[in-house]
Amino acid sequence: MAQRSLAEPRRPFGGGVLRMLLGALAVALLAGGATAAIALNEVNNIVEAIGHRHVAVGPKVLAPTYEGGPETLLLVGNDERRRTTTAPVLPHSNEMLLVRIDPSRPTISMLSIPRELLVPITRPDGEVVETRINAAYQFGWEGGGGTAGGIKLMVETIKKVLDGIQINHVFVINFKKFEHAVEELGCIYFPVDKRYYHKNEPGGEQYFQINLKPGYQKLCGKEALEFVANRHESTSLVRDARDQRFMLEVKRQLGENLLEERAKYEHIFSKNVETDLHGKEQVYNLLKLLVQIQGRPVRQVHFDVTLLPTYDTASPEQIHEAVAKFLGGTAEITGAKLNQALSNAKQAHAQARRTHRAPAPQPSMIPTSSEALDHARSLAPDLPFALEYPRIRNSFAEAEPDQVRLYNLHGPHGNPHRSYVIVIDRGLLGQYYDVEGTTWLNPPLLSKPNKTVQIGSREYSLYYDGEHITTVAWREGNAAYWVQNTLVDSVSPREMIEIAEETQPVDRAVTRAPIKRAKGAEAALRLPSATTTAAANDRKIAELLGGLALLALAVLSVLVARKRREIRLLREQIHAQVDALEAHAKRQRATFQRSGPAG
Repeated sequence: MAQRSLAEPRRPFGGGVLRMLLGALAVALLAGGATAAIALNEVNNIVEAIGHRHVAVGPKVLAPTYEGGPETLLLVGNDERRRTTTAPVLPHSNEMLLVRIDPSRPTISMLSIPRELLVPITRPDGEVVETRINAAYQFGWEGGGGTAGGIKLMVETIKKVLDGIQINHVFVINFKKFEHAVEELGCIYFPVDKRYYHKNEPGGEQYFQINLKPGYQKLCGKEALEFVANRHESTSLVRDARDQRFMLEVKRQLGENLLEERAKYEHIFSKNVETDLHGKEQVYNLLKLLVQIQGRPVRQVHFDVTLLPTYDTASPEQIHEAVAKFLGGTAEITGAKLNQALSNAKQAHAQARRTHRAPAPQPSMIPTSSEALDHARSLAPDLPFALEYPRIRNSFAEAEPDQVRLYNLHGPHGNPHRSYVIVIDRGLLGQYYDVEGTTWLNPPLLSKPNKTVQIGSREYSLYYDGEHITTVAWREGNAAYWVQNTLVDSVSPREMIEIAEETQPVDRAVTRAPIKRAKGAEAALRLPSATTTAAANDRKIAELLGGLALLALAVLSVLVARKRREIRLLREQIHAQVDALEAHAKRQRATFQRSGPAG
């Protein structure tokens, strides 16, 4: 069989349209357990809504489903555009996202398949081509009849490459329909982490064009597509995280009204998404499964690859690891790091009250420059509330200067809220975090915090994903403030809290201990151990011993209780056996008395 290589240069036009496109799908399916509960009574409506968008993939390509069993969904973003600044873009899978819904696992797994992963693809004519995996959709489209042919070859290729994964259902959307879906959803408020700008010029680099300013704002169809489709000036990890963060905001903002507006979402889904899902049994099985996993978090499984100039490669070990993590599910969420960070913050505040000096930052932090604070003071009079600025930051020497933007944040009814955003560069490619303030006291971003804590005079609202804090917020005077983590949550919980504590009005002086900067990037990223005095060490040792003694007593009491329970159960079993023997003896005596002595 002939083989040839099509490892062409990376196509510059790209986009994470899939995950956001499935803002409607992710909300209605992945995160919409409550909606699913209602929809169980509306199976006929859903079957009718998606009927005219049915994709007939063919027999034995997709795995069958059964009631209560796990399912794997393939979400496909079709980058098909008739017009660009250069030439039309043929149908190809811009995004391929696998979603595993398993009621026996604590989380829902998501695995993004690297679209430029170099793999062998068997075309419909039998020719084997070694090229990027996203070309499978195009080959199938050209040789097997549109979307159905594209999906068929893509699924077959994924199953060969990711041995062990079976796919039950597919969902497909393209760029234009993604824009329509976001518009019909009512747009999404989202914290844009930095300035995004690119315009294609003749002779220059040709990318998906974008023009977004930093800050919390309302993104509608065009802006949302620009954000999730941006594919340069960052790493693949940051690009994937950008789409995931957007989807989480879709879930946060639309999740509460899914029940009341389920007909609207069904309509949006049916107009913009193509799927193989059909028939009452398939719809019922999926909806019932979603009810079972209601409230479980969605976790991204990272697919490690080797990045090369024109394509990516993955070893058999890398592929096996990705498949195993995807099928096995991710670990349960723990709050150990968060609780430790809060404990450290409270101890630091207590020490500061005793010494009347602000606590010294950790070695991973550096002080904010006087030039940045002076610039902020010059802007403060233009705001009707206090401009609070972080006195310390987590960044490296290579970081760009802070960007400060004053703007109007428009609420749902168009009413303006005076706001500002500070964009802080960590000095690593694509990693920025923000400090923001606004007169809008209750924006959607700050709804339903995971935890509320009191540290010093402030009450902080914490929003986190697993052991990572995404947002730390507080309210002072007539304004709300928050620190927003990088897209990949690279600032640790301890540092996020410390930055929030040290974000103070620019007209307030802060006296602090000298900062000793750790040398080297590795030291900057390492969590420091707390320094203690000998007395503090003795106290901690005593507390530890006391805690161990209590733990020993607790374990002993459990063992005693368990033994007592075992003895009780044994006694009950013996009594039951004795009762059974006595009953049997009574029956024997009665039988003997009725029959009389043998004659």
